[in-house]
This record gives sequence, structure tokens and C-alpha cells, in this order.
Amino acid sequence: MIKFVFIFFFIPTLSWGLTFKDGKAVEDKSNINLSSDIIFAKGFYTDEIKDCSYMGNETFADQSTVESIRKLIGYDWVKDFEENSTSLTVVHDGITEPMRSFSIATHNAVGEGNSKKIQIAKEIAIELAKKETLFDTIGYKDLKKIKYKCWERPESPCWAHAHHFAADVFINYMIASIWLKDFYNEEEYKIIDVYISKMFKKFIGDKYSEKKLRRSRGIYQMANGGIGILAYAAWKEDTKLALEEISIRFAEFEKHFYEDGYINNNSFRGVRSQWYHSLGFNSTLGYIHIAKLWGVDIPESINSKLINASKVTNLAILDYDKFRSRPWKNPNPNMTKNWVDDPSKARIHTHQDAIGIDVLMESLTGIKLENDEIYFNRRKQYGIDETIGFNPHCLVEEKEKEQLLKELDFDIN
Repeated sequence: MIKFVFIFFFIPTLSWGLTFKDGKAVEDKSNINLSSDIIFAKGFYTDEIKDCSYMGNETFADQSTVESIRKLIGYDWVKDFEENSTSLTVVHDGITEPMRSFSIATHNAVGEGNSKKIQIAKEIAIELAKKETLFDTIGYKDLKKIKYKCWERPESPCWAHAHHFAADVFINYMIASIWLKDFYNEEEYKIIDVYISKMFKKFIGDKYSEKKLRRSRGIYQMANGGIGILAYAAWKEDTKLALEEISIRFAEFEKHFYEDGYINNNSFRGVRSQWYHSLGFNSTLGYIHIAKLWGVDIPESINSKLINASKVTNLAILDYDKFRSRPWKNPNPNMTKNWVDDPSKARIHTHQDAIGIDVLMESLTGIKLENDEIYFNRRKQYGIDETIGFNPHCLVEEKEKEQLLKELDFDIN
């Protein structure tokens, strides 16, 4: 463990000290300072991977599950995406479903401590690495060469989406690899490490190294890739990178969350405003949970915004018209609007992929999610939230089990 005392990372391109009020940038005197001992959690999002009923029953003991996961090995995501997706709708079952199943089955194998299932998980992870799965997807540098914006051609494929989905699936792969890390031998570890290093550079590192983190359009999956950088830091056991990333991302949260809890861009995307608000908020909550678990103190200014964002999330459920009535001036006048006005494409509910936003909200802000019937009907009851890389319900189950054992007077140690 390395001791860090009052570490402050100054990134000029990030506009330190800027936040927004009523859609306008204003000066914020509170810089992001971290004084922490970073201690990577063995299970990334938890101190230890344990058997969790909320993960569901997908298992490497089921041959059909194994076969469906193996379809991802060498999978041609670029061809699938180009043939089936548009800027408004991404058909991603072929990429996200196998990785979700792999994450679930791996979590279950490690949680059970089942050596046979863990061996299958390792073999699949190694095959994915050897085939350099998804590496041929468009990278960050090539994205910059595309001359049109996605919202300018809504019926055409949006290559930024192809990139983002590949990056998110890769991040979930990294997290599963962290769960398996203690089970790799030296040769197996090297194979996985080479693949992770290569993929990270193309899909996350190139953007990170250029300090392209002053995002003008809110907070989206994996906290704009921040959870991926945390996963890479954890895989490499790089505490310096982890603290640098956290200080950068905290500044980004400060920038994009308004004082009243609305999120720049996310909360103002027409008939999908509620959907995107909850997506960005959930992603932020997932990131904050990991940072706290690793020993980082969350700035009070961020805590205050998260509390208000919880209230906005509930407002959208209870009084959608009032939620939408909040005026907003786009702080990026050169950006063409990317909101949706067509009622047939509306998403008037909490984002269904944020399967544990209720757990994270209550845990981190003390506010319960109101009853959003559409959300609760559409979200998966089991599995993993691939937009943050874990299932928050497993955290609740761990506490419930520990409390039960205490009440029964068992020694849980």
C-alpha cells in the first residue's frame, strides 16, 4: 500500500474550477483535492466476490450458456453494426449479451469457488484475448476523422456508438479478468495482460492521454469511460493512475452536474430526457461507490449535487411535466442539438439498464427511488449492469447475509 498525502493533479485542459449554473459556466473556487490511501478492492466493486442470487443462474455448467458466450470470440461487431444499427437505435445483442453472460457466469463461478467453472471462465477469457476480439472496431483516433455528427444522419450508423459499445464490453471484460486474476498462472496472465494493454490504448487510453476529458455532452456509460480507467488501474495495480483518474472525473462531475441536480445535456434531451438523466446519474453513482470503497473521500460539493440529482430522478417519475419545464441554455453553442422530439421515440421512464440505481441512490444519498412502474417492469431482475460493470443488489445481499449471521450469533470471520 502506498501512502498519498494531499495529492492534487492539475490538468489544464479540464477547466478546473468551472461548474455550471442555469446552463452557464461559472467560477467554482473549490478545487478537487485528494488525500487518500488507495486500496484496490479484490473484487473491484466489492472487497470479495461472493455468491449472489441477484446475479441469476447463468453458469458455465450449462453448455448452451457456454456456446452462446463463445460466439463473442472473434465476433465481427463492425459488420453487424453496419448492417443493423442506426444513430437512434443500436442493435447490440450480439456483443453485449454474450459479455453479460460471461460476466454473470464468471461472477457465479468465483463466488461459488467452483474450480471447474473457473477453469472454463479462464479458457474463454484467454481465447477472447488470443483472437483480439473487438480490436478491429473503430478506435478513438479514427473517430475524429469522421466528418459528420451522428444526429445529422439519424438513419445511418453512428460509429461513435460502435466504438462506445466495444469499449464498454471491453471494460466488462477487464472487470471479469480482475475477478479471475488470482487464478491465472504466469503465462495465462501475460496473455490477458497483453490483450488488455492493447485494447485499453485504442479504446480508452488514446483519449485519456490526450486529455480529451472535457466532455461537452454530459455523463454517459461507465462514467464517460472513467470506470474503465479505474478497472485498468486495478488490473495493473497502479495507484497513481487511479488517483489521477478520480481527480479528473470528480472535476468532470462538478462540471456537468448543476447545483439543482440536473445534468448538462443528459437532462435536456427532449422526450428522452428522463431516460438519459437516469443513465448518467446511475453511471456516476457506480463510479462514486467504487471510489468510496477504495478509500477516497467524496467532496461535499459532489455529495450535494448527487442528493439533488436523486430528487430530480424522482421528480421525473412523479411529475414529468415539471421535470421537463426546467429552462436550459446549451453551454456549447457550436454543438448541434442531440435531443429527440419525435413522441414515437420517447423514453419516459428511468433507464432500464440501470438495474440497481435504486440501491445506489439510497446507499449514497439516503433517498429512495420512487415507484416507476415502467422501469421496474422493464429492468432485468437478475444479472449485471454492463453500464457500470456490476450489480449493486449484490452489495445489499452481502449486508443482509452478514446481519443475519450476526443475529444468529455466528462468527462471520
